[in-house]
Amino acid sequence: MALALIFGAVILLLCITFGQFIHRFGIPSLLIFLVLGIIAGALPIDQALIRTDIAQNIGTAALIFVMFYGGFGTNWKTARPVALKGGLLSSLGVCVTAGAVTVFVHFAFGFAWTEAFFLGSVISCTDAAALFSLLRSKKLNLRYNTVGALEIESGSNDPTAYTLTLIALLIMQGGSLLDVPLLIAQQLGIGIAVGVVIAFAAIPLLRRFAKHFPDGMDMVFVFGVAVLTYALATQFNGNGYLAAFLCGIIMGNSNIPNRVHLVHFFDSIDWFAQIIVFFLLGLLTNIFSLWNVLVPAIILSLFILLIARPLAVFMVYLPWKNPIKQGLLISWVGVRGAASLVFALMAISSGIILQNDVFSIVALTALFSIAIQGTFVEQVAKRLDMIDTETDIMLSFTDFQEQSEQAFLKMKMSPSHDWVGKALKDLEIGQESLIVLIKRDSQTIAPNGDTVILEDDILVMTGEAYTKDDNAQISEHIIGDKDEWANKLIKDLELPDNSLIVNIVREDGSTITPKGWTKIHPGDSVTMIAWENEPTP
Repeated sequence: MALALIFGAVILLLCITFGQFIHRFGIPSLLIFLVLGIIAGALPIDQALIRTDIAQNIGTAALIFVMFYGGFGTNWKTARPVALKGGLLSSLGVCVTAGAVTVFVHFAFGFAWTEAFFLGSVISCTDAAALFSLLRSKKLNLRYNTVGALEIESGSNDPTAYTLTLIALLIMQGGSLLDVPLLIAQQLGIGIAVGVVIAFAAIPLLRRFAKHFPDGMDMVFVFGVAVLTYALATQFNGNGYLAAFLCGIIMGNSNIPNRVHLVHFFDSIDWFAQIIVFFLLGLLTNIFSLWNVLVPAIILSLFILLIARPLAVFMVYLPWKNPIKQGLLISWVGVRGAASLVFALMAISSGIILQNDVFSIVALTALFSIAIQGTFVEQVAKRLDMIDTETDIMLSFTDFQEQSEQAFLKMKMSPSHDWVGKALKDLEIGQESLIVLIKRDSQTIAPNGDTVILEDDILVMTGEAYTKDDNAQISEHIIGDKDEWANKLIKDLELPDNSLIVNIVREDGSTITPKGWTKIHPGDSVTMIAWENEPTP
């Protein structure tokens, strides 16, 4: 046990260390996880440690959190305008990709139709982890709300590929095609129902009891919600991955306590899951088997990149008359990833005899996809003029405001102010602050570096929020239906000495500046500041 733990810890640290090193050169960290797994697989390791059934169970468990975080970290406000296109790409697009690959490998490599359909199904989904990691680290955003569409697609296309994989396994095990409609209905209907119901049940519980939890217990609570969502949907023959994604996107975009900390917690869990999956599946890969399927894997990778993926993308995007360059970039960033590898294990674990080494083909295709497509995302985006220099990439994620700890300030320019008559680019206001809006008489101006500030302008600035003081403590309270503050005016509350309510966030997300006549409603998030000593006037 001790040796196994040492081996696991060393591998984990090597993955993270080498991953960060190659990430500096624009190479996705996921690549090193898979490569280290393949190298370790060539070492004389006890084969009991890498049984396929154990690997599939671990991979399945890891994907729960990948799916949940895919929804939890997505900002619905930015993704909603492109949700329909992202949803079509994750459903119709996946089916088109799977169909194209099925036909190609049948005629090009001589696969039987059923085995060709299985390969097409497992490799039809994409993994955007490498893309989002690169964009966030370099603070690059993509034009035309492309990131929002990719978030919706990457989070919800795995459930579609999983359903197609189940259909392929059903056919390969001798099942009737008449059972397919029922399978699809169960997968979608139960998955959607369980994900939505559990999310809306968990949110009020979290709001009501979070303030009574010990520190960090809310993270354990949401962790349990993610597991329960998948397991319950799966138990009733629904799509657990779809349920986890929907539950995540609903909870992540709701007004729940400590949401930013929850996003960061599941970001860590997501990375841990990705490391485990890629390394473990690399461990299962026989390096000699990879050599035997090298040529077909390269040909298949090129077919997916140049034909199957663009075909799926443009079938969805052309009716909306989107720019061709956007479609080309979305085609390029369709990286194959962890889900494809886990799904490929399903046939092996189920005992189905395959005539071809499908797992090695999928592993090598994923390796090429991450190495080539993931590495050159930034260069391709720049070449297609798809880099958005005006919008912060962090707006696409639910932890944006809290992570950057933004606060807004309104300033009116007096005639004697040093900034009057100067352009914004000439001001020395620090990297943490930004002038985001100017009110000038009846005009509202979105400023740029050449905008000149005039007398009586009202500037709206954003900067780093107040976070810590040795003499003051900030706390947040979620008001329940039976809370003693519920439905009372602030002036009627018996507040502790040296305390002040400084902000109220309603359930709909609106922010209220509190006054004595402000009524506190159930569901409000109330922020208070308390001083140990009397504050200095």
